[in-house]
Amino acid sequence: MVTRLGAAGQAQSDPVKPKSKVGVLIVDDDATKRFALRTILAPLDEDVVEASSGADALRQLLRHEFAVVLLDVRMPIMDGFETAQLVRQRPRSELTPIIFITALEQAETDMGRGYDLGAVDFVFAPIVPAILRAKVAVFVELYRAQQELRRYRTQLETLVEERTIALTAINRELEAFSYAVSHDLRAPLTQFDGLSKALLENDEAQLDKRTVANLKKMRQASERMSSVFDGLQMLFRLSSGEIHREELDVSRMARQITSELAAAQPDRKVDVEIALDIKVSGDQGLIRILLANLLGNAWKFSSTKDAARISVGREVVNGEPRVYVKDNGVGFDMIDAHRLFGAFQRLHSQSEFAGAGIGLATARRIVNRHGGRVWAEGAVGDGATFYFVI
Repeated sequence: MVTRLGAAGQAQSDPVKPKSKVGVLIVDDDATKRFALRTILAPLDEDVVEASSGADALRQLLRHEFAVVLLDVRMPIMDGFETAQLVRQRPRSELTPIIFITALEQAETDMGRGYDLGAVDFVFAPIVPAILRAKVAVFVELYRAQQELRRYRTQLETLVEERTIALTAINRELEAFSYAVSHDLRAPLTQFDGLSKALLENDEAQLDKRTVANLKKMRQASERMSSVFDGLQMLFRLSSGEIHREELDVSRMARQITSELAAAQPDRKVDVEIALDIKVSGDQGLIRILLANLLGNAWKFSSTKDAARISVGREVVNGEPRVYVKDNGVGFDMIDAHRLFGAFQRLHSQSEFAGAGIGLATARRIVNRHGGRVWAEGAVGDGATFYFVI
């Protein structure tokens, strides 16, 4: 009973919702034995159903679900073992617990065959009522627990479906917003940048130094905004479309990317070490973007070092193969590690290292789409290592 206070402050009781009765099937050709078993199980207050033969038991199993079946071994026409075999062949009852009832002198013969047919227990005649009730009660409570878990699972599946629908709607709104930002705002920004460029190219001689400096700053700000719009478009493109997995040569991809980085900055001297035969299974286009962002990140943040070093390798830790990109650049404080992969999160100022702060967020999005994980380790002034598992 649940006690609560009424309007006048007096205690009132709300009845606890009673448990629904659970089905228990008794199968025996002897009506007297069925009556005796029903009487023994009466204190459990469950829904006891009787069947007078194996065929009758199979009919009952088609109509109802039972927590447990009490099955007499010795029956004419179709004995308990034959009945159990047919019970196990029907999908609806293939997991229903069966307790065989047999004479004690037949125990050695019957138990081996019974367990082979999927029996969960045996009860021997003459039956001890307390033992039978205890055994049946165990399977009744187990059945109730399974039903409760099934109900929770259904509720959880419904909740997940509702949340998925809501999340899909939010993502569509975000995609629409991204489209508006990256397209509707890009046009006036492009016009603004074009006018600034025209002023510098055509009228710089007539402008004072302060105006020229301001126009150059305006153009730099326009370029940064354009890179932000490009990053937004990239992130939302990575959220859709199918992934086509294939075995990829990461070592070859890394060599191509570092060659492109070196060609773009021929004056830099960077010692690049790439391990041979690094392979992953992934989408070729997405994995190349992932490597380009990680290597570009290492290339940029090692630019302050006279002897910059970047290495790409593979290691196996606790049976898990990991690919890493390591540099000896400026590094970062591990207390800020959680910020590294956030969109537009920056640990350094724009004047120190240019960029939109979207590269590592893009890397994480790609790894997540492959069902993997990505993380970083580093120390201030002592470089950083980025790991990913695909």
